Amino acid sequence: MKKLYILLAILVVGITSCTDLKEEILDEQNGTAIVSDSTNVEMLVTPTYAFLRDLQSRGAGWLAQETCTDEVAFPTRGANWNSADYRTLFTHDYAASNSYIKNTWNSYLIGFARCNVALFYMAKLPQSDDIKQYIAEVKFIRALSMYLMNDCFGQMPFREYTEYDYAADPHYYNRKQIVDRVIQELNEIIPVLKTKGSVPYGRVTKAAAQMLLAKTYLNYQVYTGTAPAFSDGTAKWTETISLCNDIINSGKYTLADDWWKLYLSDNAAYSDATETILPIIYNSSVGIGGIPWINMTLDYNQAFGNYLTSNLWNGCCTTPTFYNTWDPSDPRFKDNRLKSVTGFNLGFLVGQQYNAAGTALVTKDGGRSLIFTPEFSVANSAEEQGVRVVKYAPNPTTTYPGSSENDFQYYRLTDAYLMRAEAKFRNGDASGALNDINAIRTKRGVAAYVLSDLTLEKIYNERGYEFYWENSRRNDMIRFNKYCEARYEKPSVTPSYKILFPVPLTAYDADKNIVQNPGYPAFQ
Repeated sequence: MKKLYILLAILVVGITSCTDLKEEILDEQNGTAIVSDSTNVEMLVTPTYAFLRDLQSRGAGWLAQETCTDEVAFPTRGANWNSADYRTLFTHDYAASNSYIKNTWNSYLIGFARCNVALFYMAKLPQSDDIKQYIAEVKFIRALSMYLMNDCFGQMPFREYTEYDYAADPHYYNRKQIVDRVIQELNEIIPVLKTKGSVPYGRVTKAAAQMLLAKTYLNYQVYTGTAPAFSDGTAKWTETISLCNDIINSGKYTLADDWWKLYLSDNAAYSDATETILPIIYNSSVGIGGIPWINMTLDYNQAFGNYLTSNLWNGCCTTPTFYNTWDPSDPRFKDNRLKSVTGFNLGFLVGQQYNAAGTALVTKDGGRSLIFTPEFSVANSAEEQGVRVVKYAPNPTTTYPGSSENDFQYYRLTDAYLMRAEAKFRNGDASGALNDINAIRTKRGVAAYVLSDLTLEKIYNERGYEFYWENSRRNDMIRFNKYCEARYEKPSVTPSYKILFPVPLTAYDADKNIVQNPGYPAFQ
């Protein structure tokens, strides 16, 4: 019975779901009823979907994976945002004590554990078609947690869902073992998962699993090669192309005509009708608000609607490195549809800032004009330094100004096109890659490339234009051999071992069998 309590305790952590699944808390003392009653399956699955929402946490995965790139910085601004953990992520001086790396490790493993617990119980239920579908969905989420552990840490403690004694030591999977297991599980569940329209919006579909498998193959050379160039790794370009073909040719998804509608606060219907393959659903009215996109980037004095000065934190910005890759005429760079009620544009905020009435804003102390500049110091920035980014648009009339309600675009059809373009180009089919890139650029209203224009650099930049601040940049920088390069406010070349994060100290404190990643100081 004690083991049952441990399993259920893991299960109920973060029970609130981001889908239409019922949100109930399990009674630890009714374990036998849970095992025998198939009507409880949604309660078993709900916490695994809640893990998807955790992926966008400002205190864990999103922050750790974005702040180490050229897309996001959290500069110290006097006494504000004065944390070495922010700075060392950005400068690649991070160590095993970094709290955001620790939180990322914990988040991914909690997601893995939730899936194992759900699978343990669902295996005991009558295996109807519905139960098999739920099992496949949970196996996808578990595969995603493994993929993320591999991508960030290159290792993980692993246990089968049948190994329910959490007091026993786990197995330890290295990078190759994790990748092989992810590929195996995704190939097993893809034939079982339903297609879009057969399950409600927000549930895992066949295309979502195909996207994850395509990403695994796209990065296979990284996962099997030697940093930083990985040229000795095994490429899986044809496998990537085949999966992207299946998704694109399925007819279930279409590229959005209005890119910014994918990022509005009420984006669910448009996302479902166009290109969203896997959304992460948020709804503040039932307590599942999303990442505070607006709060953490806008200046204190950019208050509007129910967003008061106290709700705005003047935190993160982008870097000149990333900002300067843009053509300002690209519609993805700037949009004014909410400016009359917020005072600011969507996209990149630079220069003099105004309120909705058109009055020029000043800094909080009133001493300077609020003019956002591309330049900043990661160690000591003024209030107005740094270009701000508003990708997920606010709802000016919201009564929940502390969090967003925008559904997060985890997988989109655009990514299938761009993965296919990259794989084709790397595999020698530049013409095929050009067609895919231009399908995106034409839809977005920017000039198409000609064949002589197309390079890996342009494919890399196009991924930045589409997926900025969406937790894709670190993975892309590594694959394109950009991660270790010197850049703005990071003047030194990063040692290649830092392509993997360190295993957190707290993981070793909990399990003395774990081994630190090469290059970092060994655990003592």
